[in-house]
Amino acid sequence: MRELSAGKQKLVILVIGVTSAGVVAVLDYLAGRAYSLAAVYLLPLYFVTLQAGRGPGLLLALACAGFQWAASHYYAGAPQRSLTEALWLLVSWGAVYVLGVILLARMQRALSRTRALSLTDFLTGALNSRALYNLVENEYLQTKRYGRPMTLAYVGIDAFKAINSRMGHTVGDTLLQKVARTMMRYLRATDRVARLGGDEYVVLLPETDQEAAKVVLPKIRDRLAHVMDDNGWRVTFSVGVVTFYSAPRTPREMIRASERLMWAVKKAGKNKIRYASYHG
Repeated sequence: MRELSAGKQKLVILVIGVTSAGVVAVLDYLAGRAYSLAAVYLLPLYFVTLQAGRGPGLLLALACAGFQWAASHYYAGAPQRSLTEALWLLVSWGAVYVLGVILLARMQRALSRTRALSLTDFLTGALNSRALYNLVENEYLQTKRYGRPMTLAYVGIDAFKAINSRMGHTVGDTLLQKVARTMMRYLRATDRVARLGGDEYVVLLPETDQEAAKVVLPKIRDRLAHVMDDNGWRVTFSVGVVTFYSAPRTPREMIRASERLMWAVKKAGKNKIRYASYHG
């Protein structure tokens, strides 16, 4: 359904682009040879490429070349160009439009990659602290404005330093990757996993009350335990889970509350999940 909706959206954007290019072609025709509007075709071209991607952009590039060829070949009040001259105009500007689309699409893809890297932990592929704070702030506003509950689970790996000491940092890095990928694989599509510090993760569960959290998180912890056992890693997990039914003073207080609860679990013997709720 999402793919179908995205396809319809791209089609609508392409239609808008073709219509805009047609309007430019009419103005180009009326302007005659005294004024060239060739560069103006780039405006709908850039709009479609940025909003719908390279494929629709290339289709519109061909359409723009055709529109411009028609307008320039039949300028109002001017003699028609020779066929050779008109074809050269079609090919040259068509190449410019196509090249513009390709370069713009590559630039957009590079910017998207850079942005994704700036929000991703380089080792595990989970979100980094910057991305987490942005997401928590958004959910904080939803809770504050609409009273929607949200849950934060702070996950600490017990005895991780012993793994690094006995097996080396390469094994430790692999363990951290396994933890992140396991949580990202088995959580819901709306949930988010972020890595904070060396062996600590935060799981964000939007619009999730405590009862729902008590269903989701034990399953994730059991799954993590199986993965650790399969690899011969003697580590466990201490988890502090706080459900917010109202918003505290700042978004960062939400993260701090779940972190404090996780450390309380560690001090009480580790390898457990402890739940709390915040009502203001």
